[in-house]
Order: sequence, then structure tokens, then C-alpha cells
Amino acid sequence: MSPTPRTTRDRWLRRISRLARANMYDFQLLLQESWLVLVAFAILAGITSTYLTSFYEYESLRPQGVLEALYETLMLMTLQSDLEFPADHLPGKLIFLLTPFLGLALIFQSVLNFGRLLLDKGSRREAWQVALASTYRDHIIVCGLGRVGLRIVTQLHAAGYDTVVVERDWNSEFVPRVLNLGIPVVLGDAREAMTLQQAGVKQARAVVAAINDDLLNVEIALNARGVRPDIRVVLRVFNEELDRNLEKALGRNSAFSASAIAAPTCAAAAVSREIDYALVVGNTQLGVAQIVVQKDSQISGFVRAVEETTYVRVLHHVSQEGRYMHYQQLSQLSAGDRITVIGTLERIESLRQRNVPLSKVAFLKPERPVRPTERYHTVIVCGLGKIGFRVVKQLHSLNPRPRIVVVRLGTSDRPEFVQQIRQLEGVVDVIGDARNLDVLRRAGLDDAYSVAALTSDDLQNVQIALAARRYRPDVHIVLRTFSDALADRLAEMFGIHTTYSTSALAAPTMAAAALAGEISQAFFVGERIFATDEAHLSAGHPFVGMRVDDLREQYTTLVLELRRDSRSILLPDLDLRLQDGDRATLLAPIETIQYMRQAGRKVTLETVRLAG
Repeated sequence: MSPTPRTTRDRWLRRISRLARANMYDFQLLLQESWLVLVAFAILAGITSTYLTSFYEYESLRPQGVLEALYETLMLMTLQSDLEFPADHLPGKLIFLLTPFLGLALIFQSVLNFGRLLLDKGSRREAWQVALASTYRDHIIVCGLGRVGLRIVTQLHAAGYDTVVVERDWNSEFVPRVLNLGIPVVLGDAREAMTLQQAGVKQARAVVAAINDDLLNVEIALNARGVRPDIRVVLRVFNEELDRNLEKALGRNSAFSASAIAAPTCAAAAVSREIDYALVVGNTQLGVAQIVVQKDSQISGFVRAVEETTYVRVLHHVSQEGRYMHYQQLSQLSAGDRITVIGTLERIESLRQRNVPLSKVAFLKPERPVRPTERYHTVIVCGLGKIGFRVVKQLHSLNPRPRIVVVRLGTSDRPEFVQQIRQLEGVVDVIGDARNLDVLRRAGLDDAYSVAALTSDDLQNVQIALAARRYRPDVHIVLRTFSDALADRLAEMFGIHTTYSTSALAAPTMAAAALAGEISQAFFVGERIFATDEAHLSAGHPFVGMRVDDLREQYTTLVLELRRDSRSILLPDLDLRLQDGDRATLLAPIETIQYMRQAGRKVTLETVRLAG
């Protein structure tokens, strides 16, 4: 079986241990800051206690033992001592006079302040966060707590991986959310070596630079490599040329554009329905979708039978009661089960058509359009920003290609985007406000299969969607939004289920790249990060000889594509056995990918050893 992230029990035990170590670290820091005052207090107490036990002139009142002498010293410091004032001993008189004054000053101004700081972490939260971060090992450091950074942190946390955040602004709206998860937030500039060291860069697995500024992210990555040359770095960039050049210096799949990651999914959603994520495998686009099994539908029954009929694969299965169902050859789907499936867009939509209540006994009904048709052949893209521009390019690469119309304001569009879309054959450019129905009609709303509202303004996107729906209630809507709460409300009130956040689509890939390296596609399902990986099966590899179905049952791994003898097989038959020389595109939880890579490296090393 493949390894899994930490269980809830393990995480709680680690958290208790970490708090204990953080308090010890914090105590040491306070001692370093206050050692002079504490030493002065100890010297004063030692002098006074020694005098009382050895030189105090009233022998009958002398304290018996060190503890009693220390007690009387403290009483003297607080002006509550019952000892007689020395009458004929000058040093004693000085001690009795100076001890209360010096003692009170040290106690109230320094010693008590040390105790207050030790117990009250809230008054020095920055130092306490550094103390917490010092206890982490093999963690991910996320620099920048914007929307992308927040998504990366929360998804890693949900999947059971440790993170430490570096943020320059304590007033960021996302800081309280991260602190409430028990994740340390180190205040500072990640471009500074000291800040990264406070975040534990020397013990970390990777550093993710997720600020919305290419230059800052590059500086952070280079700074991290300067402190620790072998650290894995993942950074967010937009400029494609910068992306390619950075990967030459920092490693393959180390620089990511959030809009580039999100564009395939938004484009797939514009020509299909209710797609959660889109993967590009070879020259084919595969969709990932969640489906709730309906009562007596054609997809209830044995998982393998449903897969063989629909040509999709079930990736994740949760029962109606909320229990994760590990795949076995006799696994069944029942009403109320929630499954995550992967397949071509056409096959997924065919599966949806079969997932109708009582469909096993119902007569065939006309199917609604699930892709652009001869009648509804247009996709209207509203907004030509980073994401809109990339979606247009993705749509233009599809075969068959829909009619593409871009609606843009024309006042703040980037000239290079405008120039490039004008060079794309068949793309129509319309200037105007897409919230205006006349503009939408001019763009071809009467013949539109879908309207994709992809501007950088949530309110504007909602207004575009509602304007299109008022005129064409049946038109398919794809909507970009930053707010999860807004997405839920839109689905509830207006039935707009295809709402996407660029940061939510990009975060899993960046998180997976930080965990394992050289990851180009990933998504989040059931509190686990699933990613694709390429595997070359050589003699001795543990997968050689296994059936495709065995690989899924034992390792929760799907074979998306198999390349054998210059042939490419998409979603190969479940009974097909893997052979020496096969090249496979695999989809698996990120921890399984790490396990499989280790197994592959062992085979390679053993082959080299035998050859030597």
C-alpha cells in the first residue's frame, strides 16, 4: 500500500510536542534578552542570603538553611520582613537599606516583566510565531499570504502537511485565518536571509514564493538558494519568457503562472458542463468532475461495470454516510455516493446523462446540448486579462473549435494581448461593456453555447452572467470569482455551478511541486492532493507485470495514458498488464508519487550496480 499523510491523532501528538518545544525555545530567547537583570537579581539575593545566614548579628533570629534565608531575603525586598534592623554592623545596615530598593526595582521592572512575557504570548506574538516555526522540520515555507498563498497553505494543511508562512503585513485579512489553523506566521520580508532562517529554511522541504510580483518572487527564490543551495523552490510568475528562463536555472516545473494553470479548466468548462478540473494528457484534454449517484440510475452498481460501459475512471469514492471507500474489484456505487471521475469531456457528459433518477426504467429523453452544436456554436469570452487571454488561446487550440468572440472594454487592455488575439484565425473582437445586453447580442448571444465572464472584478462578472441569463435562461455560464462564499451563493440562487477561482485552480499544482518537485498538473480531492507523473517502467520495476486495475487497487493510482511500441493508449483497459519499456502517465495522490519515484530510483541504482 502507498504511504498516506499523517492521521489526525498523529497531528495532535505532533502539535502538543511542538508547543512544548516552542515554549522551551521561547524561554531560552527570553533568558538571552533578560540575562543581565536576572543575574543582578540572583547576585543581590545571594549576597543578602549569605549575610543573613552567616553574619547577621542577632544569632537567635538567623535563618536556618538556604531556603529560609532566601525566603527572608524576599520578605526583606518587599518590605515585609520581621527581622531586627542591625544596630552596630555597618555592612548589615547597608544591606537592609539597599536590598528593598534594589529588589523592588528588579522585581517590578524586570523579573515580573520577564514572567509576564513568558506566559503572555499574545503581547509578543511575532516572537512566539518564530518560536513555533523553530520546531518545524520537513515543512513548506509559503512566502506571501495573498489568495494563491492562502490556498496553498490551507490545502497543504488539509492534506496533512506542515507549513510556515512568511508575511510582511500583519494586517492582512488572511493572517487570522492562518493563525486559527495553528500555522506559524513569521513577520518579515522573505528576501532577507534572517527572515527565512526564522521560518526554518535550513530544515524545510521547499520554499514557495507566491507574491503577485514576478521580481519579488525571483528575489525570494534566489535568496532561499543563497541560504541553502539544495532547497527546492517554487515561484509564481506570469511572464512566459521569464518562466522558461527561470526553470533552466531553478529546475523543471519550478515556476508557475496561476492563469496558465487555470486556463485549461476554464476553457474546458466553456465547451462542457460542470467540470471541476481539466488535465492535458498528450494531445487530449481530460476532465475531472464530481457526481452524486442518483437513485436507480444507470451508473449504480459495480464500479468496473460502470467504467467499462462509460469509458471513464472513478478516482475517488465517498459513501452516502461520508466514508472514504477504497477501491476493490467488487466495489459498488449506491444512491447518494459521491464519486470523482476522470475521462474525456464527452464521456463525462455521457455519464451524467446516465445518472438520472429511475433512468434504468425510464424511456429515452432528448439530451440537452453538452457541447457547442451547429445551432449553438459560439463561446463568448468577456474580459481580456491574464486569464481571459489564456482561455482564448486554449479554446482556439481545440478540435473541433467553437466560434470564439472576445468582448473587452478596450480602455485598459494590454496591447500585447490584443495584438495576439487578432492574429488568431476566426476570433472575433468586440469592443464594449459585456454587462450591456446589446453588446452581448452583438457578440452573438443568440447563437451562444456559453458565456465566460472572466474579468478581474467579481461584481462585474456576476452582472455579465445575470444579463446573459435574463435574455437566454438556457445559456451556459462560466464565471471567475475570488470569493468561495459568492460561488456557493451563485450556485444556490442562479444555478451557476461552473464558478472558478484562479488561485484555487493553481494552488494544488504549486503545492504538489513543493512537496515532490517536477509536477506540472495537480488538483485537490477529498483532502488529498492528486498529481500526474511520468513513469518509465524498466526491468525490475515493481509495477511491471501488474494489471492496470491492480495498480489502482494497491496504490490508488490510475494510468491515464500508456505509450507502448510507438502507440498511445488513453485510459487503457483495466486488465492490461504493464510491461518492461512502457511509458505511462499516472495520476495518484502526491505521497504515492513520491513513493513510486523512490521505487523507480532503487531499480535504476540496482541496474547500474549490476552493470558495473
